[in-house]
Amino acid sequence: MKKIVLIFSIICSIASSAQVVPKQSFVFNFGYNFPAIKNDLTNSDFWDKKPGTGIEFSVDYRKQFRTRAREGDDVVLVPTSFALGIGLGISQIKQTAKFENFSETVKDFTDIDGNKCNVELDYQNVSETVSLTYLDIPLYLEIGKPSREKISTYLKLGLKASLLISDNLTDNTGIYTSKGYYPEWKVTLHDIPELDYFSGKACYGESENYDLSPFVLWGTVSAGVNFPFGSRDHLASWIIRLGAKMDYSLTPVSKNFRDPSFPETKYYFNQSNLLGGNGSKILSFGLSLGLIYCY
Repeated sequence: MKKIVLIFSIICSIASSAQVVPKQSFVFNFGYNFPAIKNDLTNSDFWDKKPGTGIEFSVDYRKQFRTRAREGDDVVLVPTSFALGIGLGISQIKQTAKFENFSETVKDFTDIDGNKCNVELDYQNVSETVSLTYLDIPLYLEIGKPSREKISTYLKLGLKASLLISDNLTDNTGIYTSKGYYPEWKVTLHDIPELDYFSGKACYGESENYDLSPFVLWGTVSAGVNFPFGSRDHLASWIIRLGAKMDYSLTPVSKNFRDPSFPETKYYFNQSNLLGGNGSKILSFGLSLGLIYCY
């Protein structure tokens, strides 16, 4: 908390030297992000899950708060260090998870004939890629004064409501082999489809299962620097801003989903593991480029 207060103080002290601050403006934002989809399934050590990629674009209406102040005998409205913004945008998130091979055993499994066995599962060259596209409505409080004459700084704290537009699960590869060892007879059965025992069967079918949330609420934080873009003799009508940002899904992007052929496994075939388990959330870091139009 002390660090946040110190950041606020620095921003306000730097911004206080600004002479002309736009009362209201439109902000065109572009961001390039590195999202990470997190859930209890792909947190297992055998997954290779690097940060994905994401892009976003939004147009915001920004209103600078003002307060009354006395200048000589007059009372005037002067800008404060706070502004409120609301916008409309679109964003896309893409991430891949994969592993080369992994084996696991389900003990004391009861097959369809009522016999006890240990099911041995072996997976090879598994990969899945998830793409999500959202319509975004950001709402934020901004701390700072974007000067039309001097370089200034800003800090944004906000919420973002996202509505799911489209989703896609692609590049799904991998094969698995399943077989059952029956201790009572000391025999291993394989290649029996009636018992779900296969050799070299595809890990993903024609339509993989998962359940997405149509609405996601995010917490957002961003900070950066404003650069006025104008001549020495004229106030800048445009201000360029560069910054860094972080988004976190406060609500899950996917709902709880587990539909295993065999219970208590760490990998689930014929479904999205990135969007399965107890529900997935996304933590995203990125860079932002903004263009403020002052009027």
